[in-house]
Amino acid sequence: MKKRHFIIACTLFSFGTLAVFGQYGIHSDGSGGYLERGRLMYENHNYVGCIDQLTQLKRMTSDYSMNEIADYFIAAATYERGKEESVEMLVRFVNKYPSSAYVPEANFKVGNYYFFEGKYGLAIRTYSGLDVDKLPESLQADYCYRLAYSYLKEESYLQAKPLFEVLSRSSDKYKEASDFYLAYILYAEGDYARAMQGFAKSSGSREFGTESRYYMTQIYFLQKNYAQVISLGKELLGGNPGKEFGAELNRLVGESSYFEGKNSDALSYLGRYVSMTPRPMRNSLYMLGVEEYRENRYSEAIAYLSRVTDKDDALMQNAYLYIAQSYLKLGDKKNARLSFETASRYNYDQQVKETALYNYALSIHETAFSPFDESVGVFERFLNEFPASRYADKINDYLVEVYMTTKNYKSALVSIEKIKRPDAKILAAKQRILFQLGTEAFTNARLADAKSYFKRAIDMGNYVPETRAQAWFWIGECNYRQNNYAQAEQDYKNYLSLTKQKNTHLYSLARYDLAYTCFKQHKFSEALSHFNSYVSGSDKSDKSMLADAYNRIGDCYYYARRFADAERYYGESQNILPGNGDYALFQKGFMAGLQKNYQVKLDLMDKLIATYPQSEYIDDALFEKGQAYTIMGNDKEAIRVYQKLLKDYPQSSISRKGGLQLGMVYFNSGMIDESIDAYKQVISAYPSSDEARVAAEDLKSVYVEKNDVSSYASYIKSLGGTITYKVSELDSLSYLAAERSYAAQKNISGLTKYIREFPQGAFLSQAHYYIAADAFNKKDYGTALLSFNYVLEHQPDGNFAEEALARKSEILYLQNDMDNALENFRLLEKKATTTENRRASRLGIMRISQNQQKPWGVLEAANSLLQDAKLSPELRQEALFARAAAYKAVDKPDKAIADWKVLASDPRTIYGAESAYLLSQHYYDTNNLDMAEKQLNNFIDQGTSHQYWLARGFLLMADIFIKRGDNFQAKQYLSSLKNNYTVQDDIAGRIQERLSKIGE
Repeated sequence: MKKRHFIIACTLFSFGTLAVFGQYGIHSDGSGGYLERGRLMYENHNYVGCIDQLTQLKRMTSDYSMNEIADYFIAAATYERGKEESVEMLVRFVNKYPSSAYVPEANFKVGNYYFFEGKYGLAIRTYSGLDVDKLPESLQADYCYRLAYSYLKEESYLQAKPLFEVLSRSSDKYKEASDFYLAYILYAEGDYARAMQGFAKSSGSREFGTESRYYMTQIYFLQKNYAQVISLGKELLGGNPGKEFGAELNRLVGESSYFEGKNSDALSYLGRYVSMTPRPMRNSLYMLGVEEYRENRYSEAIAYLSRVTDKDDALMQNAYLYIAQSYLKLGDKKNARLSFETASRYNYDQQVKETALYNYALSIHETAFSPFDESVGVFERFLNEFPASRYADKINDYLVEVYMTTKNYKSALVSIEKIKRPDAKILAAKQRILFQLGTEAFTNARLADAKSYFKRAIDMGNYVPETRAQAWFWIGECNYRQNNYAQAEQDYKNYLSLTKQKNTHLYSLARYDLAYTCFKQHKFSEALSHFNSYVSGSDKSDKSMLADAYNRIGDCYYYARRFADAERYYGESQNILPGNGDYALFQKGFMAGLQKNYQVKLDLMDKLIATYPQSEYIDDALFEKGQAYTIMGNDKEAIRVYQKLLKDYPQSSISRKGGLQLGMVYFNSGMIDESIDAYKQVISAYPSSDEARVAAEDLKSVYVEKNDVSSYASYIKSLGGTITYKVSELDSLSYLAAERSYAAQKNISGLTKYIREFPQGAFLSQAHYYIAADAFNKKDYGTALLSFNYVLEHQPDGNFAEEALARKSEILYLQNDMDNALENFRLLEKKATTTENRRASRLGIMRISQNQQKPWGVLEAANSLLQDAKLSPELRQEALFARAAAYKAVDKPDKAIADWKVLASDPRTIYGAESAYLLSQHYYDTNNLDMAEKQLNNFIDQGTSHQYWLARGFLLMADIFIKRGDNFQAKQYLSSLKNNYTVQDDIAGRIQERLSKIGE
């Protein structure tokens, strides 16, 4: 029925067309001629001429029928020329002439335009909207095929299939294509048996034969009929199927060869496949990597397998296992460990996980590479996850070995303490671990923690006797640093009595430290004995310690008033280490004076001043020279030396004494006026000092000698009471009672009572100092600061002023009042007479300058600190670290590198760990990636308890590989870090940032 209607419509259309066109001659000059010529030109494919004739027609007539015909053929000719605007023209025609007989063909052409442009969705929409019965019968098959093909391309197989079935039955033109596409639809739907029949039917086709056999190869592969894949695939490849099918056929043949155990073919065909496609399939890369591994080409295996690790699945897990084994074959144990670790973290393949976890544990044990304390944990994890494994017994044995050798002490201790019935071997390991935790805490100045660990190790008994003995030594070190000298003395004695290793540096050091504990307690006779034992038993390699021991022996003899012996040992010290011999030389000269060898004393003091111009004993040496000249009766030289002392060292407490001596020498020489001036200079320069009070008393004697007491009275009056040169007995007795109470009971009530009852008392500054010191020890910094300020305001040159200034500076620093703290530390540096205060002032200046980002201030203070031969290791490291940062800030990287290298050699300390990272970061920033990697490897191999900086090192290692374009290696480090670093800080965010960067 539909077909009949179609024929009638076509007939009417044909007659109508003939009626219109037949009215005019082709040579007519009228509009009919233009219409006839345009039609003939369209039929002869002269589309430009057609458009020209019919456009002219539209200018000549307004006849509706003629314009309808002209508009259609102009649009149709534009379509035939392939112009994009034809779609708009055809649509406009349909909208303008909806009843036109040309509408079906116009819509068909619009659909065709989209079809040939590959816009199948738009083609489907257009084709579906027209009535096929109104198309000429000659176009209906084309319409049906193109609509079916468009559905196929859009994967709308349900709509495509019936159209292809109709064409297969009724269209000779499209039967072959329809049979092929029907087979393809069955293939796409997974009906491989029927699809295979369809493709087999099309396999002889000239147009679809190659493609049909290609899909047959695909089906054989899906059916795991690998022999047929290889046979048919090689046949197709021999016919040069082109790039479209060539890459995939190489893959199919290569993977089939892999499954068939034909390794050579697998390598050959998979290699060609990978080279032919920019994004090869992961399965193929994995198989190619495995084949390279089997051929002992491990670097090539890693290169292929690493490209499989971009997705979490069983294939990735297997790939990591092969990668790890490849690294092992190449001798790269570190990367092997990282890959075994990654493979062990996934559960896709339990057998792979077990093998990887075992090898991961083994690699940690064999290489001692366990940066994030995972060594013990990984053995425990294996036993928990695979208790019935064939490796379980070996893992148990390894775990005991790990307890004895690990550097991951905290995790080992936690693990041991889980064991309910530990045997002697485990307990020996525990004692060693406690000891190592103690030394680790000691290295990082956590003395309370260190003492706790050492005590626990001692309390365990004699599982490892030498470890127990050494724990006593290190407890002694902790107590010594906390100024608990009596306890430290006993600790050292315990070590010396227990250790069996007598010829070691530690034994010698214990003798030295024991001697010092006695010396600090003023037990000079015992100190002398122990220093002599140290000197006689020392290996003489540490000249600094040996010279210091000789100095202390000299001091012990000095306190025993055996001056000749003291002088001899000071001389020994100076001979052993001339570069640091200023103290020994000064003491030697001082001893010569005590033995009345004044010229020798002068010569030695001159030698000190010439040899050590920066020595802290220069002012002392000048004073002693003045004393010697005075005793020898050489007042002229004495005056010259004292004047130089006052001029060069005005802030020194020795200068005050020198001023008194100068006044006395002038007086004894009959130079009364000069004597008066000298005493007045002491009073003027140091008005609150004890020396000023003495100068006022001595000045009185001078004026009496001059017979001018009235002038003295006038002078004293002019001072306005700033000098208290007379103290009442009640004042003195009240203060002494309060001071004794404080000294005995640390009770300040007597001092506060004294201040209240003697508001003008002579000892107010001393009382305020003790009150301030008590408040400082109780961390009552407000009270302490008020009283320290009183001392500094009323007796800035008194005996307590220096300590008051030191504590005030510290309080201001603790209160974060950096500007005032810096000002006070600088003042303290000028006035300090003790090594401790001079050191404290420079440390304060350095820290504040660092806080305020003033690198030149840091450099000045740090360099001064580092010249101190007796600076503690902790402060030396801090000064080196601060100096390195300052050098970097002032663009002196070479000097910063030198300091970082020194610190990085011991990453057990926080400064060493951070310096190891900063040194690597510097190399990275200057694009010296090889040096950055080398430094980081050293850092990782050494390990550190300061895990944050090690984590930063792993991140930097990832950055190095990212910069090199090696994202696989970068991911190795990031994954290991993510799995093993458990601290909640900024590291997790930094890891994710880099993983995202790699993903992009």
